[in-house]
Amino acid sequence: MTKSIKEILFLIAALAVLISPCGAAAPEIKVVYPHSGDTLASVDSTFILGSVTPGATLWINGSLIPVHEEGGYIAFLPVSPGVFNFELTAVSGADTSVLVWPINLRQQVEFDFDSLVIIKSQPGRGLGFRKGEILSVEFLGTPGCIASFSLPGIADSVPMVELLPSTSSNPINSAFGTMAVSSPRRFGGIYQGYMEVPETVMDDSLPLMFHLRAPTLAELIETLKKRPLDNINFEMLNLLRLEEATKSDSSGILVRFNPSEYPSMVEFRDSVQTIRIGPGKGYITIFQPRGVLAQAVGYEGEWVKLRLSPSEIGWVNNGSIKFLEKGRPPVFSYPRTVRTFASDSDITVTVPLAVRHPFRIIEEDDKALIVDLFGVNTNTDWIRYDSQDDLIRIITWQQIEPELFRLVVKTNRSIWGYDADYDGNIFQLKIRKPPKNVKKVKDLVIVIDPGHSADPGAVGPTGLKESEANLAIALALRNNLSRKGARVVMTRDDMSHVSLYDRPSIAKQHSADLFISIHNNALPDGLNPFVNNGVSTYYYHPHSIGLARNIQRELRAATGLKDFGTYHGNLAVARPTQYPAVLVETAFIILPEQEALLKRPEFHRKVATAIQRGIERFLKEYE
Repeated sequence: MTKSIKEILFLIAALAVLISPCGAAAPEIKVVYPHSGDTLASVDSTFILGSVTPGATLWINGSLIPVHEEGGYIAFLPVSPGVFNFELTAVSGADTSVLVWPINLRQQVEFDFDSLVIIKSQPGRGLGFRKGEILSVEFLGTPGCIASFSLPGIADSVPMVELLPSTSSNPINSAFGTMAVSSPRRFGGIYQGYMEVPETVMDDSLPLMFHLRAPTLAELIETLKKRPLDNINFEMLNLLRLEEATKSDSSGILVRFNPSEYPSMVEFRDSVQTIRIGPGKGYITIFQPRGVLAQAVGYEGEWVKLRLSPSEIGWVNNGSIKFLEKGRPPVFSYPRTVRTFASDSDITVTVPLAVRHPFRIIEEDDKALIVDLFGVNTNTDWIRYDSQDDLIRIITWQQIEPELFRLVVKTNRSIWGYDADYDGNIFQLKIRKPPKNVKKVKDLVIVIDPGHSADPGAVGPTGLKESEANLAIALALRNNLSRKGARVVMTRDDMSHVSLYDRPSIAKQHSADLFISIHNNALPDGLNPFVNNGVSTYYYHPHSIGLARNIQRELRAATGLKDFGTYHGNLAVARPTQYPAVLVETAFIILPEQEALLKRPEFHRKVATAIQRGIERFLKEYE
């Protein structure tokens, strides 16, 4: 007869009693992550980490888990939706400890196909549109049906299309690894549709309605034909019993057409405003200064839609702008002159404008910057170069479309850094010259940023805080670079708190030549830490990729850890443009073996030397 896992564990514990010395204390079990009662994303497997008394044997949910000699452990185990318990059993000598550790796993929406269900995707979110614009809507509902939406008196039964089922469970996995078992939404049910706001629509607010109809046999067959075999659920045939029943439901969304407050001019209140491609989406441009003017033409919830040019729109949060007086017209600029001014440290490209317009800087390659000025039209007759300027090779201009003026600035040397801002209404692009003795570390201002402080960051199985490990490596790196003659600035040299956005500010105040942020890694829920781990380095702007690649190469060679990759990463400390900046993840603190390394001064020195060598290789390769 097959014995249960619990019976086997009992027998092992009983045997341990017979062979162990008396008086041993019961082994201690600690869980560092996930926290008890945490709600995790819908995944089929995830990791749990912590520590037990060194020398103890550990089982979790019946699986024997390796324990590091210092007591740390990490396991990657199957889980199930809803309330889920990890059962940890530790045996040390004659003593056994048991710990039940509950978590919650989000459940994906299940459909029984015996009724029609509409789940609103954006309840209560207001929308504002003007005539001629495209209104797009979406909801989640019973798969395999026929969907539409309506707006009373404007549009009736606008058809919607069901998206094919997705095979990816989490977009972040494509960057950081793959799950052992993915948890995709297998049967679809996401419906999308759109309409063009008619020219005849008046200023009005209307409730958006969603409609769902059970399919006919012919319609259901057509739906099933479009699906991969492993996504077909034959329970969908139950929909035919509903005999074309329909369900209508309010979306909770109020749509305003031609709202009277739009279009209006707005002014940016934030000194580092970001303009996004959509509400809460990726960036069109960053670091827009206070006082920039733009035309607002609509809204979605708390996001305001900007007309940047006839073909480009952007979005900003309504808390970062102020509306100017109604009726104020947009102001366009017609610059006649572009001029450069040279100094010992930089070359400044200036464009006099009527007001502060939104702008976008694109690094076309390592020796070219594209400057897009929105709301600007060419009247340019003159480009004057400073005779002392040996960095800029040529500046050209284009009118891409009305209200979109483009400068292309080509340089003789690879771009080290730059800054864009306004002096009054004069747009200024300052292109930094590289350090005078660029091939050597000596005299460079290098800012070292030990990540986290009051926020501990990730925590290792035995409790080592990432903020502590980061500081130890950063101090070792400071010693190395100082011996080489660098002028090192630390964002912190103890466990004092430094806010995230103060860190690049410190670098700017000290006119940093390089910025290195030190971190140690963890993983999102659901990723297998035994497969996905190693050293990694992150940059944001193209002029920083050379520094990132050289540091990554040296770290891999020095540590012997896996190559977890070089990444473009949208990270706050890497976004400043004035200098090459990288963020380094030297090891995975959640793995017991790598946490143990991070406690050792010799590993701190090894990592510091690798980063130093990466910096030196970058400098030697700089053109």
